[in-house]
Amino acid sequence: MFTAATESEEVPSLLWGLDPIFSAFARLYIKDVQEMKESKQVPGIFFYNRHPVRQVDILGTVVLIKERDACYTYGDFRPHPSTSSGLDLAEQIRKLEVAVCQKTRLEIGDTIRVRGCIQIFRQQREIKASMYYKVDDPMCEVLISRMLELPHLYRDIYDQPFQLQEEAQSQGAVYMLGSITELSKKIRDFLLKNKIQSFYQQELETVEALVSLVKEDGPRTAEQTDSKDGPCSKLIRDSFTEAIKVLQKKGVLFQKSKNPQDMYFVTEQDKELHKVTLEVLRADCKRPKYAEKGCHLNYILNCIQQRYSPFVSKDVIRCLLDWMETNSDVVTTMEGYYTVF
Repeated sequence: MFTAATESEEVPSLLWGLDPIFSAFARLYIKDVQEMKESKQVPGIFFYNRHPVRQVDILGTVVLIKERDACYTYGDFRPHPSTSSGLDLAEQIRKLEVAVCQKTRLEIGDTIRVRGCIQIFRQQREIKASMYYKVDDPMCEVLISRMLELPHLYRDIYDQPFQLQEEAQSQGAVYMLGSITELSKKIRDFLLKNKIQSFYQQELETVEALVSLVKEDGPRTAEQTDSKDGPCSKLIRDSFTEAIKVLQKKGVLFQKSKNPQDMYFVTEQDKELHKVTLEVLRADCKRPKYAEKGCHLNYILNCIQQRYSPFVSKDVIRCLLDWMETNSDVVTTMEGYYTVF
């Protein structure tokens, strides 16, 4: 059986997925990023108050710049400017290049936001950035917002030690929780790989590759064993239900009603949601009020709830905007603000 670890002991790597901080970009003070202890089990994983941390989201000021030799790869993707549409596309690409250049050209004293994994390089701790950009913050609004946000995050999340629920102290319960985490990841991968926009839970339960992840020799309760549908069917149904709840909390899935039996929609694949969001940004970012900063996440959420579905959550919109930013459909101008070209 697994036993609870003491304050000085590391949580077993098998259980890291149960801590939501492990899958998130932890917003920590730079001092804590520097002082966290590296895991003895897996290099590149660090612990803050027993929380496993592998990637962070920090805001800081540039105090040193070192130039090194770099490798550049160029690709010719400009359209031939023989048509009006070609001119429009060429102009949009030019604007995007200018924006990217402005956001990534850094000087001493600039405020930057960095997301990436913590690593040790030549005995020095550093962040391998997967994304960074200069923050235009002349009124210090972003800095103040981060300063106000961090104490709440520390008090409510980071400074609360990572402890397993009492029912998860037995091997069987830990096994089940770990299985749900793994199943939710596989469901998301399956939906995105196959470009599935919507589905019913019963349809997922027929996918053999996913059903096989639900171990038949996992823990059983008396209710499951006595089920008229058989213990295996009950276990599969309950496992998929919990895995879908995990994905809903992350904003990966959503429904357009309160009925859990209704259809689920995949946030990153829902073309209508994508279209409505772009329409909101394209229309409102032209208005003087939003021309400089773009639209705030809460404003976008309110518009989507009015025009698309009142059951769309903030987590869904955040997930969608992160995905759209990855695909260069939208651009973050500052913390929580988005625009389009």
